[in-house]
Amino acid sequence: MKRLKKQEIIFFVLVLAVIAAGLLLPKTGELVLLDEFCDLSVIWIVCAYLVIRVVRNRTLLSASRKALGAGVVIVCFALALWFSKDLVLDLSSGSQTVELKDIQVSESLAHTGIFSHHYYLTGSDNEDEILRLEISGEDYGRLQQGQTVRVEYYKHTGRIVKVD
Repeated sequence: MKRLKKQEIIFFVLVLAVIAAGLLLPKTGELVLLDEFCDLSVIWIVCAYLVIRVVRNRTLLSASRKALGAGVVIVCFALALWFSKDLVLDLSSGSQTVELKDIQVSESLAHTGIFSHHYYLTGSDNEDEILRLEISGEDYGRLQQGQTVRVEYYKHTGRIVKVD
């Protein structure tokens, strides 16, 4: 059995720490972009790990495997940048406030386990565009179907800062 290197252990611990931080952060409120950053950090850390592995082993590989490694590096960076775009756009544009009419709240149980309980707020804004935003369990219990609420949220990530 191959022994884990110090660098691999550090990456593993870092990923677990970021995942734990993301689980502890609230789904709505002032820290929503920090939670989004934790999600993205996991992607960036895994991509960095893969790139480091490819670069470190490049001298041991044949030409075809080097080309495959270059493809892995390009795909990793493309995926990381793609997933980061919404957070970057929200950081640059800031939050916006909208009034949602005739709201509906719903819950969703995913198949992934204990941390798969999600709550959603759906409503139409003044331009009759339907928005579906993730809310906290506390907001789910507090909000009533059919009412009108004012929501401060980040447009690209769909994360709510405040619901009034």
